[in-house]
Amino acid sequence: MRIQLPILSFLSLPLLLLPLPWHLRARNIATLTIFTALFITNLTHGVNSIVWAGSVVTKIPVWCDITTKLAMGVQVALPAASMCITKHLECVASVRQTIQTSSDKRRRQIFEFFWCGVFPCIIMALHYVVQGHRFDIAEDFGCMTTIYYSVPALIIIYIPPLVLSLASLIYAAIAFVWFMKRRAQFAEHLRTNSTGLTTGRYFRLMALAVTEIIFGTSLGSYILGVTIQDSHFRDWDNWDNVHSNFGRIAQYPRVLVPDFFWNRLLITWYVTVVGSVLFFIFFGFGQDAITEYRRFFTWIQVHVFRRTPKPSNEIVLPTFSAPPRTARIKLDEFDLDSASIEDEKWGGESRHSSRTDDVPLEPLSSHSASHTSSQRDGSGDRREVGATV
Repeated sequence: MRIQLPILSFLSLPLLLLPLPWHLRARNIATLTIFTALFITNLTHGVNSIVWAGSVVTKIPVWCDITTKLAMGVQVALPAASMCITKHLECVASVRQTIQTSSDKRRRQIFEFFWCGVFPCIIMALHYVVQGHRFDIAEDFGCMTTIYYSVPALIIIYIPPLVLSLASLIYAAIAFVWFMKRRAQFAEHLRTNSTGLTTGRYFRLMALAVTEIIFGTSLGSYILGVTIQDSHFRDWDNWDNVHSNFGRIAQYPRVLVPDFFWNRLLITWYVTVVGSVLFFIFFGFGQDAITEYRRFFTWIQVHVFRRTPKPSNEIVLPTFSAPPRTARIKLDEFDLDSASIEDEKWGGESRHSSRTDDVPLEPLSSHSASHTSSQRDGSGDRREVGATV
């Protein structure tokens, strides 16, 4: 058993899931297709490498029927998604479309849905034309797709991914030319284009697409070259001959597997893991992904640990209490002869009030001056009066 095969495959799954919420909200069909294809492939590889570790016994035939068909769809869905991404980025970088309306978005979604969803299903259905028998089982690798090597197999299985990768390369080159022409105003152009893309998102998507182009084209060309060189092409003469004994399940221990086929399996396995790591690098460290991580940890803190999250980066303004509107003024004893006293009538009574402008006040707090004043009445007693400040 190659212990690294299941470990690498299963470790790739959380790397793909971390930036997923942002892509779900963005509703980018092409990016979600790349995620789905990588996730399905890693999950399939991980399960297969455990179930068929050192074994070629047919254990879960239904699982093999499903995963082998999905593998045919994945190998065309990845280049199709890259083609959709580069086409969209080329359209954004050009001046053909300054404002994206709802109808434009709908047409783009229909276009991407066809190439990323419908077209892979068509290839999966057409695979039956060149499927010589049910499936193969290789030691340590598990279920493998079967192909009746012929000219129809080249047209149905091998040519479409290469054509899509070539189209992606052309769109990426045109988008780069547009960027070089308007690189000084590129950020402003993206902002006014109403696509929701920033410069960082634009180049992350472009890097993802170009990486898939490089890996997809290289791997597809390698597999096609090895297949043509080491496989004996047969004539696809009639349906009955190609599909005779269709229910057969071929089993290949390591000692019976040719080196070129074994190396092809290893390369395909590791390329999937590398693609998953690159997907995380491109989208797992962006500002959008970091915001999602914070939301996730906040949710865990609130719903699992039952703790109220502390506010972060919150500006707290200083507070103070308003001084009282009334205070009591206390006058020290002073000579009435030196003060100015004025008689005034109030409610039929004669009262004396003293002018306190030149009288020193005794403060009671930092916010208000509260003091009392005393007046001597005719009997020589002292009484406090309130003063408004």
